[in-house]
Amino acid sequence: MKKVSVEENDSRFPSFKQGFNQRWYANNCNVVYLCENADGTEAALEEAISRFDKDVKVKCGGHCYENFVFNEDTKAILDVTALDDAGYDEGRGYYLGAGGNNWEAFKSLFRDFGKVLPAGSCYSVGLGGHICGGGYGLLSRLNGLTVDWLTGVELVVKDKKDQPARTIYVSKDSIGDEQDLFWAHCGGGGGNFGVITKYFFKNLPDSPECAFLTTYAFQWKHLSAKTLYKLLEWYEEFSLNNDNWNQFGLFKLNHKANGEIHLLIQTATENNDEALKRNKALIEKQSKELTEICEHRIARRPIFGHGAHVPSEMSTNTILYTYYEATQTLNGSGVNQRGKYKSAYMRKKFSKRDAKVIFNQLQKIPKGLSKTDMTQSLLQVDSYGGRINNVDSNATAIAQRDSIFKLQYQTYWTFEKDDPKYLSWIREFYGAVYKKTGGTPNPKLDPTNNVDGCYYNYPDADLNELVGKQGAMELYFLENLDRLKAVKRRWDPNNYFNNEQSIPLI
Repeated sequence: MKKVSVEENDSRFPSFKQGFNQRWYANNCNVVYLCENADGTEAALEEAISRFDKDVKVKCGGHCYENFVFNEDTKAILDVTALDDAGYDEGRGYYLGAGGNNWEAFKSLFRDFGKVLPAGSCYSVGLGGHICGGGYGLLSRLNGLTVDWLTGVELVVKDKKDQPARTIYVSKDSIGDEQDLFWAHCGGGGGNFGVITKYFFKNLPDSPECAFLTTYAFQWKHLSAKTLYKLLEWYEEFSLNNDNWNQFGLFKLNHKANGEIHLLIQTATENNDEALKRNKALIEKQSKELTEICEHRIARRPIFGHGAHVPSEMSTNTILYTYYEATQTLNGSGVNQRGKYKSAYMRKKFSKRDAKVIFNQLQKIPKGLSKTDMTQSLLQVDSYGGRINNVDSNATAIAQRDSIFKLQYQTYWTFEKDDPKYLSWIREFYGAVYKKTGGTPNPKLDPTNNVDGCYYNYPDADLNELVGKQGAMELYFLENLDRLKAVKRRWDPNNYFNNEQSIPLI
């Protein structure tokens, strides 16, 4: 174990205290522990807790939507980014260090084994939090969530105050409270029960050989609330189809300031004449259907936002890539800046009322901002369903197993002085869409049985203000929350692993 303290005047220290989102900074952090193996992680956790009690946080990728790691109360950070090894264990299967990121995992699994995770496309997102929060990405309709393949977790726990931290391995085959702890890591999120050091998978999906990437740009000058509704109606059919699980859609409903909205579809395919012909025909059919709804063209602006960041150099709507190239092309996280996010699941299509509200909200410009300032504000609608929905809602901590859409509201900006303006815009947008269900996608208040809560890997601290922490956790985990609380009481009874939206003890 290595460590860097504030007293050392180390040039690295400021960088250790900030992540991807420039809104958050750990001003009062005293020491950063650089964990290189499980033993070192044990020693780091033990020392950090002895010095700073509950003001210790764990960091891997640093893609923090909220200030759960980098905040004023944080006194020590355990940085696990050096835990980035990958390989194969004869007894436990494929393994990935929790400190690695999506791109490192993809390269290792693809190069050495021809395997993939159905995980996210943002290359620098850390595996430590991404996988245990669900691990959702562009192959999830085809292969399910990453946690649907997870079979073991190595982690450092501190479950007894008077005993040292220790490393344990829990798996799908564990029994009793250890099996519960494994289950909790299948969607229950990071920073709740211990410090994850390694993930294991007895089996993983084979990598696709190739993928078509198809982009559609619909200019705002051709849009109306009615047209947007028809496009979303088409997208519902796309997400409901049973014969296109090899396709995944990212529908980026950009603010009018952007000039156009974007639909990106990845179509995984085998590299043989029959498969290529079949998938080309499917894409051509979809393009024709979309043309009948609204004229579209090649994107003139970069396709941005979490989920994919694609430059605007494409010379045609559809390009065939090897799968390695396709992953590289979509392998973006955007630039480090300030950002705010909100999420929702949907079981069914958008209503005409929804489309009208979204259409109107995407044209609003907060007072004090210009049209140009809003070009990076959007609602992203990701396709869901497919194999994801073949898993029981209680089999993992992810309860949302009958949704067809996952929504992510996003806005990005540069200067701290503008925080209130962008935050007011996204809060008003979210509140307007879910006005009929109390301002959040609360399934308990939805007589239409459409909205289905929120995604824990897209945390939103505003939910605590709207419905209280208990209400927020219910939105994330629905009927699985009580079991997660029981796991928390067993494995972290002293609440060492805590944040504004960590699993509560009661």
